[in-house]
Order: sequence, then structure tokens, then C-alpha cells
Amino acid sequence: MDLDTRIAQWSGQLPPGFVPHAVIRQHPPRCVQPRCKRPCARKANGEWARSCQPCLDRRARSCKRRREALVAEGGCRRCAYRKRAECDFLCPRCREDRDIERAQKRRDAIDAAAIDEFAAQPERVHKASNLDCGISPWNARPKRQASAAYWSPLPDPEPKSEQTWRQSLDDNGWRLSRH
Repeated sequence: MDLDTRIAQWSGQLPPGFVPHAVIRQHPPRCVQPRCKRPCARKANGEWARSCQPCLDRRARSCKRRREALVAEGGCRRCAYRKRAECDFLCPRCREDRDIERAQKRRDAIDAAAIDEFAAQPERVHKASNLDCGISPWNARPKRQASAAYWSPLPDPEPKSEQTWRQSLDDNGWRLSRH
């Protein structure tokens, strides 16, 4: 494989001088409804539907009429097939589904508000901490413990009368005597 093609694959762009294949136009398939000879409609994603647009519209109107009739007979307003709960517009299953959807929307709104609040904060300079250096309470050196010598009392100071090094050997104290 040459370098241009490899670069095109990595970057997601067409290589220079690339000529796309000719797209052969297909005739749209025929509508599958009986006695309908129109071409099929396109879906939103570009695929062919199984029926033409007028047939799809007709079937949608029919479904809507059938659902309205079921709701008028006491069916759930959301699914129309199950009976409504007492003093309610929805069946228990649809009520639970709707509560779950509302809770999810509420949670999404709270999350979005938290993200917006965080994004609105001014940029701050990063303050380095011990965690940036890889030091944590789990791998740090243990704190120094005081030894027994720290707690023991200090030895008694030597009395000055025993400190013979303070007096000169040939001093007889004549400076302190009165003449």
C-alpha cells in the first residue's frame, strides 16, 4: 500500500487524485400494498421504505383512528391497548415508564446545570500539591515517632560547686577581699 493511501486512511480524508466509483442509480422498489403501483418512499436515513408515502400516510391515519377508538373505550392514553388504572389516564406500565423518563430528564437537567456551572467558573492556575508528585497518604513515609529519650526527664544539672573547671588554679580570691 502506498504512503498516500495510508495517510488517507489515518486522517480519514480522500487521497489526492481519488476518483469515486460511479453510483449506479437504482429504480426505487414498488410499494408492497395491494393494488398500489407507486414507487416506495425514502426513510429519514436514506433507505427505501416498504410503502409509498400516500400509503404510509393512510396507514398512519388508520392507526390513529384505531387508537382513538381504544382510548374512548377506556384504554390507556399512551399505549391505547391496556386498561387505564383507577382514577388515572395511564395504565400502570405506562405510568411507571413515564415516571422513569421524567426522572431521567430531571437527572440530565441537574447534570447539565452542574456542567454549566463548572464551565462558567473562571480559569484558575493549578496549585501543585503532593498528589502531583505521586505522594499520597498510602505511599508516604511514616511520620517520625518520638523515642523514649524524648519523654524521659532531663538529667540533673551538675552543681556549680562541683564545677572545678570554673576556678583558676592560682586564683586565691584576693580580688574579692577588702584592703
